[in-house]
Amino acid sequence: MLEELKKEVLRVSRLAEETGLCHHGGGNFSQIDRESGLVVITPHAESRYNFNAEDMLVIDLEGNIVENKKNFTPSSETPMHLLIYKERPDATAVCHTHAHNAAAFACLGVPVKPVIFESMMYGGYCRVVPFEEPGSIELGWSAVKGLEGTYATILGRHGLISIGENIYDAYLKTVYVEDVCDVNIRAASVVGYDNLDCLSDEQIVYFRDVLGLKA
Repeated sequence: MLEELKKEVLRVSRLAEETGLCHHGGGNFSQIDRESGLVVITPHAESRYNFNAEDMLVIDLEGNIVENKKNFTPSSETPMHLLIYKERPDATAVCHTHAHNAAAFACLGVPVKPVIFESMMYGGYCRVVPFEEPGSIELGWSAVKGLEGTYATILGRHGLISIGENIYDAYLKTVYVEDVCDVNIRAASVVGYDNLDCLSDEQIVYFRDVLGLKA
């Protein structure tokens, strides 16, 4: 069931681990098949190198397990993923990581400023939403709120959420957020966060139109 989708979600989740966006079993990744309404999602706290694509979990939008060959526990953040799919019909995939630079902003509670053009790749804006208990539906609603008008948001004292048209697209948006966070931190170390010069709202709207982004 959804074998090709399973392969791709597993591939990208391993790629995220290899590129340092998450560690052994950390983070969670999913993609929905809009035609069937079924979601392929990574299991909770399992090394992604200890199972094959065919062992990936398949659930429906209510969280019911449709396929689970290894009797895994679904990701603890499953409620958040499912709520995002319900509230954002344009989202086909969700990446959640604890990438280091984004995690720094999760602690600081300040938005990632659009200081360079690469911020356009996730919609220009990446705000930090207040802390909610991991695994809770409240966290899901907080993520949905943070994603309004953009493709990425940071969960307060937690980590980064990116959405995309497929799992690799969501992964790339995660990479861009992490890069722009890094530039923020480096530039702020020289001039201070409050003095960072950003792209204007008008420039963001213009460049998003050029790129065809509709967040």
